[in-house]
Amino acid sequence: MRVSLNLATRPFGRSRLFWFLCSVAGAVLFSVAAWLIAAWAMNSQTPEDLAAREEQLNRQLRNLAAEESELLGTLATPDTIDVYDRSFFLNQLLVRKSVSWTKTFSDVETVLPPRVLMMQIRPAVTDESQVELEMQVGAESPADFIEFVQALEDSEVFGPPEVRGFNPPNDNTPYYRYVLTAGYEQRL
Repeated sequence: MRVSLNLATRPFGRSRLFWFLCSVAGAVLFSVAAWLIAAWAMNSQTPEDLAAREEQLNRQLRNLAAEESELLGTLATPDTIDVYDRSFFLNQLLVRKSVSWTKTFSDVETVLPPRVLMMQIRPAVTDESQVELEMQVGAESPADFIEFVQALEDSEVFGPPEVRGFNPPNDNTPYYRYVLTAGYEQRL
């Protein structure tokens, strides 16, 4: 058994170890912080070759932007706009002219049931140069129209139809009238 003979009114505790470890940790943290600051200071400056390359690319970018603005100015002249509009119009005419009405009516006739009447058909060429048919049809009954829609869906040349409108029979027209659109891939 060990007896403590410390007769001081305020005995010395184990605070020396605590303060020693704190000072060691502080010195380590201070040295790490100094190392990080030194590394940041060394790496914060851009190397000369990288700065020269960046300046060269910025110069090239400014030259290209000036050339682009000059070309856009040339394209924005009224003569150039007229030529562009005329060529766009002629291209659209050529695309529309390539749609054969005879083949279109032949393809529609193959899927049209006997009790469905084609009242109006209007082809349109989309921006992706796809042909889309807008059709207005008359049917004696809704079941006949459903048969027509199913025939369009089963066809290889028509895309899935989309019904846009419906009118019931009236005194002037004894048919159920439907407006629908369907994609059309004409095969020659």
